[in-house]
Amino acid sequence: MNKNKAFDKLIIGQMIANIGDTIYTIAIVSSVFTLTNSALAASIVPVIITGSMVLSGLLTPLIVVRVSLSKILQISQLCKTLILAGLAVYLQVAIEHLDLTILYVFIAGIAFLDGCAEPVSTALIPYYVAEYYLIRANSIFSTMLQVVSIGSWAIGSSLLIIFSVTNLVWLDVGLFLLSAIILWLLPQVAKRVEPKKNEWENFIMGWQGIRKRSLVRVVVGMDILETIANTAWVSAIVLVYVKEVLHVSESWWGYINATYFVGAMLGSIIVMRHSDWINQHKSKAVIVGSLFGAMITFLVAPGWNPVFILICSVFVGIFSQIKNIPQATAIQQTIPKDMLAPIYAAMNVLYTGTFALSSVSMGLISESFGVQTVFGVSGTLLFIVAMIAKKKRALFDE
Repeated sequence: MNKNKAFDKLIIGQMIANIGDTIYTIAIVSSVFTLTNSALAASIVPVIITGSMVLSGLLTPLIVVRVSLSKILQISQLCKTLILAGLAVYLQVAIEHLDLTILYVFIAGIAFLDGCAEPVSTALIPYYVAEYYLIRANSIFSTMLQVVSIGSWAIGSSLLIIFSVTNLVWLDVGLFLLSAIILWLLPQVAKRVEPKKNEWENFIMGWQGIRKRSLVRVVVGMDILETIANTAWVSAIVLVYVKEVLHVSESWWGYINATYFVGAMLGSIIVMRHSDWINQHKSKAVIVGSLFGAMITFLVAPGWNPVFILICSVFVGIFSQIKNIPQATAIQQTIPKDMLAPIYAAMNVLYTGTFALSSVSMGLISESFGVQTVFGVSGTLLFIVAMIAKKKRALFDE
């Protein structure tokens, strides 16, 4: 019972934090654009966020050998609240003379803490949930975050119409503080990673964990290919696809994104409803999710009909969750709990870097060979992922 209550607190705290992150992102991008009237200056924001999260992921193993996971999550959220409060005060007193560099420093600080909290929150799930219920727990966790993804962007954009940027940031401070209070009520996870003989061994702990464990190596290889494939669905690519292939208004770009998140939410619910069967047949779920995701992506390439593409987008979201949740659960059930955070941190660094590089690569493919080719490449990569999953299926059912 106590474990269930702890898991509930983890979910609620993270949901509120994610809502706050979305509203903060909307507010800060709007603030930078208003200050500079430059799309380039605003586009630097995600670059700073990505770079800060990569740096944080690299340093996380050095933190987890010194501080328990629950304490890391609690302190990081509290520090995010304090930094955001500092940003709100700065916006309040210097709204007419904002310094872009100072804004970027605030952004980097919050992103750094996010990069630390993300792998830690996922690594905490096995501490608060019995192993048999991990599939269900991961499904619930994913469903709640997908609901937040669907709603918070629309809510944040609407609030920006009602409130000034400064007031919106103050509202966000309240959300961050509420999240920090809830997360502070989490039971302490006493065990922490045993430190190695020197700092270098601590630093590479997560990377060594990936190298030494067959399942993790396979999952990382599959996820890198899937990350490259998923860049077909980034905003810039989808926007070009909507205009040049579907020949509809730009609003359809938003519809496609929204239907993907709806599909991801439905996929999480499906996995949750069939958690007992999937727990015993994780390899089948991973193979089916990858294979059908590939097939549907191939169907997107020709651009048959806008409504048909929305339906495809829903199913891409569904099958991505049918693959990813059992895959994540297999790792949690196989890897010692105290090694999860360093391994997740290393994986996040790889995926973030891969996504950044492949976004540029897919953009070049779109420019050179047409945006439909991007979806063809994406489908091919997902098909390769399915073949790898089939070949290594025994690893997922150990």
